[in-house]
Order: sequence, then structure tokens, then C-alpha cells
Amino acid sequence: MEEMEEELKCPVCGSFYREPIILPCSHNLCQACARNILVQTPESESPQSRRASGSGVSDYDYLDLDKMSLYSEADSGYGSYGGFASAPTTPCQRSPNGVRVFPPAMPPPATHLSPALAPVPRNSCITCPQCHRSLILDDRGLRGFPKNRVLEGVIDRYQQSKAAALKCQLCEKAPKEATVMCEQCDVFYCDPCRLRCHPPRGPLAKHRLVPPAQGRVSRRLSPRKVSTCTDHELENHSMYCVQCKMPVCYQCLEEGKHSSHEVKALGAMWKLHKVVRDQISHCTVKLRQTTGLMEYCLEVIKENDPSGFLQISDALIRRVHLTEDQWGKGTLTPRMTTDFDLSLDNSSLLQSIHQLDFVQMKVAWFAFDPGSAHSDIIFSNDNLTVTCSSYDDRVVLGKTGFSKGVHYWELTVDRYDNHPDPAFGVARIDVMKDVMLGKDDKAWAMYVDNNRSWFMHNNSHTNRTEGGITKGATIGVLLDFNRKTLTFFINDEQQGPIAFENVEGMFFPAVSLNRNVQVTLHTGLPVPDFYSSRASIA
Repeated sequence: MEEMEEELKCPVCGSFYREPIILPCSHNLCQACARNILVQTPESESPQSRRASGSGVSDYDYLDLDKMSLYSEADSGYGSYGGFASAPTTPCQRSPNGVRVFPPAMPPPATHLSPALAPVPRNSCITCPQCHRSLILDDRGLRGFPKNRVLEGVIDRYQQSKAAALKCQLCEKAPKEATVMCEQCDVFYCDPCRLRCHPPRGPLAKHRLVPPAQGRVSRRLSPRKVSTCTDHELENHSMYCVQCKMPVCYQCLEEGKHSSHEVKALGAMWKLHKVVRDQISHCTVKLRQTTGLMEYCLEVIKENDPSGFLQISDALIRRVHLTEDQWGKGTLTPRMTTDFDLSLDNSSLLQSIHQLDFVQMKVAWFAFDPGSAHSDIIFSNDNLTVTCSSYDDRVVLGKTGFSKGVHYWELTVDRYDNHPDPAFGVARIDVMKDVMLGKDDKAWAMYVDNNRSWFMHNNSHTNRTEGGITKGATIGVLLDFNRKTLTFFINDEQQGPIAFENVEGMFFPAVSLNRNVQVTLHTGLPVPDFYSSRASIA
């Protein structure tokens, strides 16, 4: 979690984001920081004034410039200020986390409004301090940028986890709050465990006990141990043998093992091969950033706010692909001289990066639609749970329709009395709502009782399959437009063969049921692993 902290800090103020907004380049800024780095371009440099002066620059030219500077992930991002006369004279400073920041051309006027609501000067331009892409603000000012509610939620959870008390590592059941940490043992203790396992006598009396919070910091900042000679354990490496390409100690030299070899001071060799240190530092920073991005993505996936998640999912996918490209373009290529025979095994890291397939993040959240459902359908749980007031089958659709991609959702059976035949599947928007799903030619469904199931379309019953449902069962529906198929699952096992093929057009998730059944919808689910593996092989 600690590697993710940099993802949660504003590049301008260096603190955790406060009311973050999303720029078109997918980076974030605090609202207040965004206002602080606005640059007011001269009136003569605006598109309107250039049209009036007959310079031939149209709005389309400016739009094209914005698109290039905002969305081209392949270019360097530098030079996007070229269209503004004031930019070259704008001084550049660094934020607390080292990112270059362009300060405002003039102090913002005093106002009692929030940064997002305060009026923005005409012809204001904002430049992302991370990718240096520029954008001219419209009349809405900063209100035109969406707020990143998901990022706010991740920050809240992160700060809560940081504030959580450290627990004793030796308590067998229900760990108590730790009161000390032993720096030598590297263990957190509560008072009872410390008295029992770490008494202040004998050799343990010399151990240093510190408060838990200080211990956590010291764990992070503890220096690496000095390298010692393998032949002389009490001697530190202080020299470097160029012929043997290995560090040695003074005792090795006194014994004559390297008497005819060229030997240099270890520190001098280190400075001479600064490129080694530079690349290690660069890779370390890049690895920490990548790890932070991965942890941030995992936290975002936990979000249960559909609109907030979908607002940033595409931006995260772009960032993951960009990070993967950066690793593949020389970041891990060793740049050594012949004095150092070093190799960097990057296979496992690249494999992990290649497995970051965030296309699966393009899942859909939806609920049942009261507006198009039969009037006998009863809704609850924010329209995720449905039952019926009639003994006859009634149809309810999902709010979201699909026409491309791969989509998977599940329904759990909350109540199942007297062995009814609920049906699950997909349908057109104009499907009949007062008959079982699949009775007409507008629905493709699987209906199931407590012993077996059938597929049905246009009142044609096919593929009777043993295995039914009971209370607590889970029905999965997999709609794959890439393969043009519809497949059903019961309790994570495929039910029968592929139910329907040549599936094309717009379909809505659909269910038919009567008063003896109640089901709850679960959406935003990834495609089952075994199906993804099978599809990739095919």
C-alpha cells in the first residue's frame, strides 16, 4: 500500500489530493492547485482575436493543437505551449515531489468562492504539470473538469489504513495493539507478549525497543548492510579487481591473490561507472511508480460507484499501456561498460506487466429497469432484487443494452418455492412482458427447475440438461459478441453446450419469474477465468 502513496499526491502541492479533478490527459490535480497554475494568455493570442486580425488561424487549428497535445501518448508532450506568446517567459519551478510546475501569470483575485466556482479570467490556459500538455479553458472554467470521486475514496481508505493501530505479531488469537517494536528482532510486541517472549534480561536486555510508529519508519529507512568478503568474513570489500571483475578486501591483496592484477579503489570504480548507479536508480524509481500504479488500480477495482469507476477506467487503461511501453523501450536494457559483467533479469517483471490486462476493467454495472418491466414485478435493493406479485411469469429487463464486447453477469436465487421455472437470458427491448422469457422471437433464454434446464427461443425448447437450481444457487449469463455466442452457467459450471450462436444486435439482460421466486442481480463482474483461457486458445 505504501508504494501507492505517490499516486495519491498532487503533483503541484505534493500533498494528498483535495477535491481532485480529472484533466483530459487523464492526470489529476487538486481544484485549488489547478487554479493556482492557470496562465492567462494575451488577448492577441486567443482564437477570436486571431480571426479578427485575419491571421488565418481557425478554431479548428486550436482544437487540433489541443488534441495533439492532450491525447498523443506517443509524443514527449513538450512544446505544447508553442501557440502562446506568454509561455516562453513563464518561469518554471518544481513542486514538492519534483514535478515541473508553471505558476500563474498573476495572483488569483481574492474571492470567497471555492476554487471551482470562482470566476476564471478570459483566455485562461492550464498545463498539466506531469505531461506538459496544454488546454484553453472554456466559459465553464474549472467546472468543466469532472471530479474524481473514486480517487477521493481511495485516499480516504488509504489514510484510514495508515492510521490503523499496528498489531502484535505474536498474539495467537485476536492480536492486540502493539506497544513496542524491537529493532534487532524486527518484531512488534504487545505488553503481555513482550514480557513473555522478550524479557529485559540476558542478551535481550541490549535490544532497543522503540514505539510502533517509529519502528515502522525505521523498517522503511533501514540502511543496507555493508558487503563483506566471502573469504574473510570480518573484512569489508574496499577494492575492485578489474581482471577478476570482483570486489576484494585488503587481506585478499596481502595474501597475494591479486598481486599481478589491476586493482582500483571500490569507491573510485563506483564513481567511474556512474551509469550503473544511474540506471539502478532509474529502474528503482520506475519500479516504485509501476508498483504504485498497480496498487492504485487494485484499489480502484474495489470501488462500488459505477459512474465514478467508468469515469476513470479508460484513463487507467491508457496509463497501464503507456507504462508497459515505457518498460519495453529501453528502461530495463543494461547500459554497462566491459569492466562490469552485469545482467538484469527482467523476464519475471515483464511477465507481470504483460499480465496487466485492464481491458477487463471495461465491465458494466446496471440494475433492473422498472420503466420497462411488467407492472407485477416488485423491486427492492436499489432495483437489484426482483420478485413478482403474480403466479404467472412476468419479464423484467436490465437498464443497459449491449451490442459489442464480452459481458458476464450473475443472479443469485434468494427464494425458490414450489419448484417454479424462472428463465434467464437476453431480449430485445420490445420483448413480450406477460409470458415466460423465450416464448416469442424477441428473447433467448434458459429456463430451469429444480432438476433440469432447457434453452428456449421463439417457443422452441432445446438441449434438455440435467441439473437444476435451489435457494442460494447462482446463475451466470455470458454474452460474447466477439464469438457471437450466449452461454449459461449454474454454480460456476457451464450448463449444457453453447446455448445460442450467431448472436447479433442490441440485447438487454432479462429475467422472467413468478411470485415463488426472488433473485438478486450481480454486475460489474469479470469474465470467468476458464472461459478467458479457452477463448485465448481458440
